[in-house]
Amino acid sequence: MRKMFFISSMFVVLAVVLAACGGSAQPAAPVESGSSSQVNITVESNPSPAMMGDMELILTITDGDGKPIEGATVDVSADHTDMTGMGMSGLATEQGGGRYSINANFSMSGNWKITVYVRKDGLDYKEDIEFKVQ
Repeated sequence: MRKMFFISSMFVVLAVVLAACGGSAQPAAPVESGSSSQVNITVESNPSPAMMGDMELILTITDGDGKPIEGATVDVSADHTDMTGMGMSGLATEQGGGRYSINANFSMSGNWKITVYVRKDGLDYKEDIEFKVQ
């Protein structure tokens, strides 16, 4: 009986020690829009205003000081907020000066949510942008 108590106590002590020694490091999560913004994104469309059909989305991406972010990987997705299942995604092409573009086909007018992921040298930023298509 004593042996069983000793083994049980050792497991409890070991569990407490491991929990106390465990690191609190969390994986880096994307920075969301609304936090102290280290990235600013503006979206334009060609043609403007945005119309149903094929168009070009132009993203201007700058840091918190307004300097262009160049050489980033920029993933863009679009989802129709009023009609589930309608969406698209792709990689934007760098145009220089912090400008990136992607061709898109908006098959329906209405409210869309554009989600932009910017990744570069440890920067991992995500922003959702409301976008209206006529």
